Amino acid sequence: MHRYSQSHRHERVAHSSSCPRRQNTQRPAFTLVELLVVIAIIGILVGLLLPAVQAAREAARRMQCSNNVKQISLAMHNYESAYKTFPLAWWLDIPGGTNIPAANGRSWGISILPFLEQTNLYNQFDQRFPALNELGPIAQANVQLIQQPLSFFKCPSSPWGITEIYEGDASGAGLPVTWNAAGSDYISTTGVRGAFARIAYSGSPGGSRHGALPVQGVFGDNRNGKIGAMVDGTSNTCLIAERTGGPRIYVGTAPAAALTGLLVSTNGGGWGDLLNGENWLSGGLFPNGYDPANPAAYLQEGPCAINCSNIRGRSLHSFHTGGIHFGMGDGSVQFVSASTDAFVIAALITREKGETFTFPQ
Repeated sequence: MHRYSQSHRHERVAHSSSCPRRQNTQRPAFTLVELLVVIAIIGILVGLLLPAVQAAREAARRMQCSNNVKQISLAMHNYESAYKTFPLAWWLDIPGGTNIPAANGRSWGISILPFLEQTNLYNQFDQRFPALNELGPIAQANVQLIQQPLSFFKCPSSPWGITEIYEGDASGAGLPVTWNAAGSDYISTTGVRGAFARIAYSGSPGGSRHGALPVQGVFGDNRNGKIGAMVDGTSNTCLIAERTGGPRIYVGTAPAAALTGLLVSTNGGGWGDLLNGENWLSGGLFPNGYDPANPAAYLQEGPCAINCSNIRGRSLHSFHTGGIHFGMGDGSVQFVSASTDAFVIAALITREKGETFTFPQ
């Protein structure tokens, strides 16, 4: 009996050792508090990372914009090397007075196409006619050509779409002509005048306040476009600057529908339209003073020269934080802060006024 029990006990032990013990595989669930804490931590991390990601993207866009300005500035220099003069900002001749079919003209954006690796596009432009709808079939090829979107004329930070078409109409300015053009965020700077000139030069603007590129023709001043005419120095005089183009007017970074309706047709928002080359800076009002219910009041000239609006002649403009790019006469690119003194901004635009200044850092 004792031997049997002992043997039976060994069998039970052997049997129990050969059958592994069942483990408890159930895990305790997250509590609601723990879940909320995790969600809060993720939210904080996203909140910390998002500005850094946005800043990195804007830095890349700003670098690409700077490269665009560099390309355009060098194209102007190559043009000057070939023709011993910089391109005209714009020109328009109407030999027959009001006889529009006799007109001819174009802007600087068309002239430099061969120096931006766009020779084929340039060769398609009929030099006998401007790109105006009123000329009918003879100019339709030109009208179609300036609707070609070109990436180097668009700042990556600008919100307008590269395939959007700018519709120009100079009827309100006394010329019964219209055109359609792909947008451009870069303009020639043809001079300083009005309220901004008085502010910049302490009430005594005087002297020559022309920009680097000349304007010729029936509306021009027939100035010399040679590089030697930049007597203030090529490193102190800009050829082009940023000003948001396309089919909308912006105050600050906000689209202004009422001002768009009033002004966009003569805003010169395309790379191939005539008015892109006519940008005498007279200054504007600061964005925080804009009242959408009274848009006409915002048309006054004033002290704001950078990033107040993209109204032609009122302000230089971009969607970069704090400033815009200038393409200088020596081929360099300078980023100029919106807080730069008015005198310095004016001096950067004029080519022969004789200002002495320290370039803003």
